[in-house]
Amino acid sequence: MDSSSSQNQAISCYRDLVSRLQTGAIVPGDYLREQTLAEEFSVSRTPVREALRKLETEGLLVSEPRLGMRVRALDYTEVIELYEVRLVHERAVARIAAAKVTDVELLELKDIQASIEKEKNNAGKMAALNQKFHFALLQMAKNRFLTRAVEGMQRSMLLLGPSTLTDSKRASVAIKEHRAIIQALEKRDADKAESVMNTHLQNAQRSRIRQYQEHPWHD
Repeated sequence: MDSSSSQNQAISCYRDLVSRLQTGAIVPGDYLREQTLAEEFSVSRTPVREALRKLETEGLLVSEPRLGMRVRALDYTEVIELYEVRLVHERAVARIAAAKVTDVELLELKDIQASIEKEKNNAGKMAALNQKFHFALLQMAKNRFLTRAVEGMQRSMLLLGPSTLTDSKRASVAIKEHRAIIQALEKRDADKAESVMNTHLQNAQRSRIRQYQEHPWHD
């Protein structure tokens, strides 16, 4: 196998593992075995090893002697700190997006929202669409430095465990909050967009804390 083919397989393995983290198929504390994953992906262990090393470099995995790679678990303080950073960054995203958003981008965001509401009883699909919604907002802000900061934060958020949208009550509230965000963007009201985003994230944080207390993803 040539190097380019192996590299492509490593990228594919990496993306698949990230997707599993996003959907909760892999959660903090889980061990990832090279041989098992190689068999699942129908590849050699080399691209799997490269994918795991990349995840380790990004701080998502930790290597344990004789045990292999384990998905890193955040402690309670880290969870709080991560949401503090998320509040700062995503409030800025909402404010800047309100000033820059185009009509075409709003239509795309509404389409994503319609899909979210259609999948409100499917937590996995809703969580994936929710990430798409927030990524669309980030694109609307059109700020490369903010994009880099948010993307780094989002990688760390993969360590939070399953989406809070698995809670049907939180999912229903989140849908209403998304609608309010869209309305603020339509009016190009930066203050309102930031305020609604602040409420949205604070509610998400409270839901995450409850989830953590009920199912702590730590040792």
